[in-house]
Amino acid sequence: MRIQRPRKNIEREFSMRLKMRIFFSLLLLLAAVIYPCAPLRSDDIKQMRTPDVVYVGTPYDIVSKMLKMARIKKSDMVYDLGCGDGRILVLAAQKYGSRGVGYDIDPERVKASRENVAKNGVDKLVKIVQADIFTLDLRKANVIPLYLLPEMNRKLLPQLDKLKPGSRVVCHNYDLDGIVADEVVEMVSNEDNSNHTLTLYTTPLKRKN
Repeated sequence: MRIQRPRKNIEREFSMRLKMRIFFSLLLLLAAVIYPCAPLRSDDIKQMRTPDVVYVGTPYDIVSKMLKMARIKKSDMVYDLGCGDGRILVLAAQKYGSRGVGYDIDPERVKASRENVAKNGVDKLVKIVQADIFTLDLRKANVIPLYLLPEMNRKLLPQLDKLKPGSRVVCHNYDLDGIVADEVVEMVSNEDNSNHTLTLYTTPLKRKN
């Protein structure tokens, strides 16, 4: 036998549920304003020493080729030293599902990278850290893309020498002076119509005689 509840009770219950939904929606909205998502936080960003270089973004077709040369896999950990706007790490995460950490000393670059990571929804795979790249322990990385000046590459060599065997380093335009390359590719970018030189190295790094 079906028992019908009084109409007033039904209306009262409906009104209560509607009020509760509005209340919790307002709570969620307030929380979103007060506690923004982690990649956009800026309380850990500070002014450090002057950056070594002026940021110039690598064209996306060049980024794609660098990742392909590195034979990147889902299990790889990518360290981007001087990550700029985080585009290399974002593409690696999107295309290969790999994890990555981007390092930059410039507060504006750190902020831009975190925004890019958040916008592309890869914040579970990619982390951006403000740091001086010459102070880092790179041994957890399997892949390191580099777009730095020659003297900066030379300064990084002691750190790169400590990478695990089989790790890949891909340099954009400026190679590792005195190190034997595994592969060198000349490529014209469709974005800037300029020629770019990409050089692949596999660890342990081999010195030229």
